[in-house]
Amino acid sequence: MDNAPLDEILELTGTDFAPAEAFAERLPVLTLEEAHEVLEVLLHVGMGTDDQAESARRLAHELAARIPSAA
Repeated sequence: MDNAPLDEILELTGTDFAPAEAFAERLPVLTLEEAHEVLEVLLHVGMGTDDQAESARRLAHELAARIPSAA
């Protein structure tokens, strides 16, 4: 798997991530580290060409847009 940062892989900009103050108000279901691990798994599954891979890519993009960058 590519070792580039997730925001580069998903072609996200800073405006694609939830503002830090909005994130602090949410009850975290996952830790930030866990959320980034889920993104890694989704990106790995998304490397395929079937319908599940497309769903994994879509979910990865949606999740990445809701969590702060790891950088």
